[in-house]
Amino acid sequence: MANPLPKHRAREYETIFILDPECPSDVTDQIAARLRDVIARLEGKLLRAENWGRRRLAYPVRKHNKGIYIYLKYLGYSDMVAELERNLRMIERVIKHMTVKLEEDVNPETKAVRDEDISFVPQFEEEIDEPAPPAPVEAAEPAESDAPACASSGSVELAEGEENEDADTSDAGDEPGSDEEEK
Repeated sequence: MANPLPKHRAREYETIFILDPECPSDVTDQIAARLRDVIARLEGKLLRAENWGRRRLAYPVRKHNKGIYIYLKYLGYSDMVAELERNLRMIERVIKHMTVKLEEDVNPETKAVRDEDISFVPQFEEEIDEPAPPAPVEAAEPAESDAPACASSGSVELAEGEENEDADTSDAGDEPGSDEEEK
């Protein structure tokens, strides 16, 4: 494990987590307060908090196609990340989260925090929907004249006007030991 930094030096992290899209705003505020408490209790410093709003996910996560994205940028120590992620795992409304270390050995006094940088109110009034991916084009049933020959059925494609005199249309001849007339 990495050597812990002295308390006057910290690491800069960012965490993005995704909430259930049906999560009410009061529950979002409770989750935000809980995470702020964890950061404050472990002597960290919250630099930026943003609610990116409800967005479409790149792929389904826990049977959800949309989610509420929350971004946190903070200074802290290695034990803080473990505690923050433990709290995120315990909250049922959190469907996914990820933390990335941005900088090592940061002096917390050099990082200024503005009040407008910390807001859990959605930045976007309305939901952002990216255009849906195009629906897969289903092949239409080909007409009989366009149908490809099926090799497993033994049929042969004939040009228009030709007749196949050797073709047997009954299925009785397919079974071994059938009593079909022999040629």
